[in-house]
Amino acid sequence: MPSWWRRNPSRSAGHRSILSRLSNGRWVRLTCWPALALLLSNPVCAQTRGEAEVATQGFYLGGTSQSLLDTSGIATRFRDFLPGIGILAGSLEGYGSQNRFETGENYLELRGAPWLGEQWTVTGGDFRAPASIVEFPFFNIFTPEMMARGVEIQAVRPDSQYTFFTGMETLSAGARVPYRILTPQRITGASAVRKIGQRLQIGGRILQFSTNPNDAANNLLLFPLGRVVPLVDTFSVQAFYALAHHWKLYAEGSQPLAPGERTVFSSLAGMAWDSAEVTFRANYVRQGTLYFPLAGFYAGDRQGPFSEVRWRPRKSLELFGSASSYRNNLEHDPNAASLSSTSTALGLTASLPGKFSATGQLSTIGLSSAEPGSEPLVSHNLQINATLARSLGNHSVHFNWRDLRLDMAPAPQRQSSGEIEDVYHLKRIFLGGAVRLQQASDTEQRNSLYFRGSAQANFGRLNLYANIEVGNDLANRTIFATNAYSTSVAGLGFRLSRDWNLATEAFRNRLNVNLNPESIFVLQGGGSPLSESLAATGQWSFYFRLSRQIRWGGGLPSENIDQLVATAAPLTGAVEGSVRVRVLAGDLLAAGIPVTLDKNRVALTSADGHYRFDDVPAGEHVAALSEELPADFDPGAHSQVRLAVQPRRAARADFEVLPLASLTGNVTGPEGAALEGIVIRLHPGDRYTTTASDGHFSFYNLHEGDFEVVLDQSSLPENERLDSESAMPAVVRLGVPVPPIGFAVTVQVNTKPIRKVLELK
Repeated sequence: MPSWWRRNPSRSAGHRSILSRLSNGRWVRLTCWPALALLLSNPVCAQTRGEAEVATQGFYLGGTSQSLLDTSGIATRFRDFLPGIGILAGSLEGYGSQNRFETGENYLELRGAPWLGEQWTVTGGDFRAPASIVEFPFFNIFTPEMMARGVEIQAVRPDSQYTFFTGMETLSAGARVPYRILTPQRITGASAVRKIGQRLQIGGRILQFSTNPNDAANNLLLFPLGRVVPLVDTFSVQAFYALAHHWKLYAEGSQPLAPGERTVFSSLAGMAWDSAEVTFRANYVRQGTLYFPLAGFYAGDRQGPFSEVRWRPRKSLELFGSASSYRNNLEHDPNAASLSSTSTALGLTASLPGKFSATGQLSTIGLSSAEPGSEPLVSHNLQINATLARSLGNHSVHFNWRDLRLDMAPAPQRQSSGEIEDVYHLKRIFLGGAVRLQQASDTEQRNSLYFRGSAQANFGRLNLYANIEVGNDLANRTIFATNAYSTSVAGLGFRLSRDWNLATEAFRNRLNVNLNPESIFVLQGGGSPLSESLAATGQWSFYFRLSRQIRWGGGLPSENIDQLVATAAPLTGAVEGSVRVRVLAGDLLAAGIPVTLDKNRVALTSADGHYRFDDVPAGEHVAALSEELPADFDPGAHSQVRLAVQPRRAARADFEVLPLASLTGNVTGPEGAALEGIVIRLHPGDRYTTTASDGHFSFYNLHEGDFEVVLDQSSLPENERLDSESAMPAVVRLGVPVPPIGFAVTVQVNTKPIRKVLELK
């Protein structure tokens, strides 16, 4: 299965929701029992391998002002690799919570089963469906993932995917030990996505959100602004295009239909650029209230532009900025509140001299809200953040400063804080401490002092950690009481054995409200002060999880599950093609040329130059000429091809090789001539060689062509001169011997002149 088809990583076992109560899940019996019967009767079950986890866990929460809350139960998960069938996975979780039975993440899934040339995945129970069915390159747009309890069926080919699902939407509840709760909304959807080439993805989807009005009346908080629409159908098209190596384009259009409701067409378009130096994203969104009316979430109801840019001019500096402007109520509903916002952000991250690092950011946001028939409430807000950090030996010191200004009715507010933190690292032990001074002012001024400490130690199987935070609200002359609180957390993780693990965590929070000394003095009665303690509250919690890992047949890898699915029950096709010898007189078929597939399979071309790989799993593969070609051939311009193999079809990849030849020659001269080391050049090109002691030279691995062999006269010995042409033609053709090239040199003898001197007497 190609990477662009991978589901959201959250689609792992940790993100399935729950099966319906098995006693009421008739469709579960219809879906799962035939599959189990098939598996039990299949002989490949004896070759399976997989893993499972069985755990018991609990969470308990209590305090002085609340009753005890507890959630505890058992959770089991498994994955089984079935060669020729796929991967069977499941989860079963049940918890007792407040004298009620709650179901956790329960599902049964057969993934990657081959049928009719496609790989099928059938999920019964809790499943998740992503909001975007093609690659989504933006981070400023939030659309929730659909979680439901029902059935999902998906068929996948290397270039296409088809999905159908239906079920009741579920939401997560519970602290530390989550379980699923049903909402009164049913979600039904069907989608189809096609990949065209290597760059374009196009998808279409139909969704239906149906809600029982009577049930919804008891769950008004699940719907935006208390608005309940019994039935909404949406039709959407999404497209993603990789324009170039760094450029990405995205476009989406969606039309909701609801009886008796005014709807608007929703759209989203934008671009993204990602490179090592620059990151840029920009989009314009227009979404009505019914764009994505998923219960429990607020999505849509916005219109406006957004852009952001990050620039890294050097390794030690990064600059970034963003801006947006949004408004709501595209339907112009006179009974709806009107909201608008504008925001900007500028910042930098830099490495400074002296091993310092710094981060700074300036953010602004303007908000305007108006209820029907009322004047708008406007606020202008500004925040400045700055951080300076440096490592000193085993210490890592951070200083952070923040200034927040809120200009809003009835009075402007300002909050500022400064915090210094030090983390000490010694082998397996980490110790940290921080102190923060915070000041808040509006009609009065308040100062707060906070202390935070942390510790962590890792001793092989045992991992310990603890955190504590203590703070006081230091009152001034207008405040009569001081709030003091302390929060502490301690936990451990212990690997009891290879397969057993234990994790625990304890939490405690205390809040004390005491009279200030000045207040005690004012409120004295009868010569004795009142009680200093006005109120005290506390809260505590405890969490534990004991689990055991079970593996059989070698277990399963933690990653590359998609690749494992493809090998478990592959849909196969073929790869074939031909290899030709490119020569000037016309191409010829090449026999005995090795071709590789994914660097692990090799096939030799037959006498007619043809090769073929059978039983190739569907998906993307790479066919290439082998790096170990016969000595008399070179690879052509395109020695590697990336191709998509379709089930029960043959993908084609043709190659060409270039024949190699050689030419030889000699440099001759009279007896006593120095013939070694003379430079011989080959044109066109920059190849050269030197002669041996007997004047012999050779050029190897030459392609077909017309060349000129040139003797470099500057390389001749001082007393030798060229006695032939300095350049000789050479015609290289396949199967035609190249006549030897000959150069001749002569030795020049220099006679010194005789000078006669006559001496007269």
